[in-house]
Amino acid sequence: MSLPAKSPVSALCKRRLIAIAGNPNAGKTTLFNALTGARQKVSNYPGVTVERKAGQLKLAAGETVDVVDLPGCYSLAARSPEEQIAHDVILGEMPGEPKPDLVIVVVDASNLERNLFLTSQLLDLKIPIIVALNMMDVAREQGRKVSAEKLAAALGCPVVPLVARRGEGIHDLLHLIGARPTGECACGGVPRFIDCLPPALEPSVQALAEGLVSSGHAQRETARGEALWLLVSSLEGDDAARISPALSALARRVLNEYQLTPRQVRAIETSARYQYLNDVMCRGVAEGKHRPSRFTDRLDGVLLHKVWGPISFLLVMAFVFQSIFSWASPAMDGIESLMTALAALVGDLLPDGMFKEMLLEGAVAGVGNVLVFLPQILILFLFIGFLEDVGYMARAAFLMDRIMARVGLDGRAFLPLLSSFACAIPGIMATRTIAARKDRLVTILVAPLMSCSARLPVYTLIIGTVFTAEQRLFGVYPIGGLMLLGMYFFSIVAGITMAALFKRTVLRSPRPPLLLELPSYKLPSLKSVLLNLYDRARLFVIRAGTVILAATIILWALMHVPVGHQDFSGFEQRRLSIRSEPALDDAGRNMLLQFVQSEEDAARVQQTLAGKMGKLIEPVIAPLGFDWKIGVGIIASFAAREVFVSGLSVVHGVGGSDEETSSLRDALRGERRTDGSLMFTPLLGLSILVFFVLACQCVSTVAIVRRETGGWRWPAFMIAYMTALAWLGSFAVYQGGRLLGFS
Repeated sequence: MSLPAKSPVSALCKRRLIAIAGNPNAGKTTLFNALTGARQKVSNYPGVTVERKAGQLKLAAGETVDVVDLPGCYSLAARSPEEQIAHDVILGEMPGEPKPDLVIVVVDASNLERNLFLTSQLLDLKIPIIVALNMMDVAREQGRKVSAEKLAAALGCPVVPLVARRGEGIHDLLHLIGARPTGECACGGVPRFIDCLPPALEPSVQALAEGLVSSGHAQRETARGEALWLLVSSLEGDDAARISPALSALARRVLNEYQLTPRQVRAIETSARYQYLNDVMCRGVAEGKHRPSRFTDRLDGVLLHKVWGPISFLLVMAFVFQSIFSWASPAMDGIESLMTALAALVGDLLPDGMFKEMLLEGAVAGVGNVLVFLPQILILFLFIGFLEDVGYMARAAFLMDRIMARVGLDGRAFLPLLSSFACAIPGIMATRTIAARKDRLVTILVAPLMSCSARLPVYTLIIGTVFTAEQRLFGVYPIGGLMLLGMYFFSIVAGITMAALFKRTVLRSPRPPLLLELPSYKLPSLKSVLLNLYDRARLFVIRAGTVILAATIILWALMHVPVGHQDFSGFEQRRLSIRSEPALDDAGRNMLLQFVQSEEDAARVQQTLAGKMGKLIEPVIAPLGFDWKIGVGIIASFAAREVFVSGLSVVHGVGGSDEETSSLRDALRGERRTDGSLMFTPLLGLSILVFFVLACQCVSTVAIVRRETGGWRWPAFMIAYMTALAWLGSFAVYQGGRLLGFS
């Protein structure tokens, strides 16, 4: 709460900044998109994972204004990162962020009393505001006759009626912004809440306000409002509130003096403020009897029904889940075709050499591995944006809350975990809908345990190699399909178990109550949905793509840069001998030459950094039944899990890399240990499957976790716990099977 210093010259020269604040589902982002259009960018606030959306607005007079879309919040009391950031930005206390010259408060006219809670807090702090009275059409449908003029007279600030998704009232709002309303709000017909506090709060607020003024932490005209915020935000154990030690000590001293706790202050303040807002409503601001939407009631009668609600939800989620697979496939195939064409073009333009191989196999392939996930991400966020705008996502969270409560999470964690079966990357990005920081982290940490589509090539190869996949159990269900189903079921059990463990240990926290406001159903804003898709695509390609690209090139180097010297002339002599053999036809000669080339590739891998690393980690993975060749495949799979298949192809001297290639399966089936026994047995196959269900073999997932958590602490923890879990699970399967007599 320190006072920011302002230069008179810079104040005249700098561009005006307008902040848009409001409750979730009030249409705040729709208004932001209507004002800024495509002239916006998305980043993160310093030190946190909360998004910062900023854009530019050009007024009719030619003035360009900066606009920032604050996180949606119901109150300025710092009970979440979003509320903390909204408070800090509005008061100019966010590092690197100037204090806004004006705040536009978006208010849902159909839920006026609840939305005016935040507005009254801003008035307490003497923040210059414009109230954007949005969703006037919904209010009219409900029988509410909301008077913008009476509301403006009561609050003492400008009020503009809007229907933001249709653009109604935007012109009036722009005209008001152009009038430069930068002065303080006038005294309204109803006194500010801070000026008529209940007796239980008045002495403590006044005492703390005087302390803030005398210590230089606040100006006298805003001290009472900041004192009340400090008292309600100093909740014990609330890791969201970043209150300086000096201010925290001052607040505790006042609370102790008046024998109050932050929770008591919060309860008194909330009750009294709603009573105050009820008095505002009684001034005739909103007239007419509330008439709930018949359409909303009828639809909720089905979608929130104890039987039909869950069934409808499963149908919706099944459609979304299937669409992520089926709708994305053509686009993913198209991206792969483009990358193949690009690789062919680069291959034709560049001369042979290590640089060409690095560019093709590292850079081009690395970019392709990033872009191939983009269609899934766009489809996921298309559905999320549509369902949120329609009003269904709040209902989905309500329905799933009872099930997720058994793990300690709320209903919002279900969709990210569900989407992680397609790919953990969009699933982790979808955790932004979870309000509580620790619940968000728990969901991020267990999302990679869900069996993503990248594991399918590994599952298919191993199941087809070591099990009689086509044989049917009881003549009905194929064993291969049963094994595949078992892997998915095992991943679900592992994810739920780890989530429950984290909620009781490293991320211990009480399960937050699910406080949801169920908005009326409405048509989505196509512009908002499309702009959201554009933002997600740009962030994914630029932010995650750069990290993945660098990591892929490093992994290519590990697989291709030789260490030491070995004589490979014997392979060339074998080629000459094959070419000079008159008894061979062209087909046989080509097959033998390809076999020799594969053997040479395998021998060269042993002399690379990856080969040396495979030998290095062999003592660690030997108890799991793995040898150094499997170790090289595991190392290679960090680029992407399915690369494990091509890694095995190279080290086993098989030219094909497809999991359906019979020669690869034959090579694995013929692999022998040093004692002459078969290497790839059903027991080893099950050990590999368990390892890949539990291990974190995906650099792109790690990059996204770092992006979402804002550092390397949680990605490192995720890699450590999943690696340990995979080793223990695989060890238990392999060694336990040997104890039971399986080979």
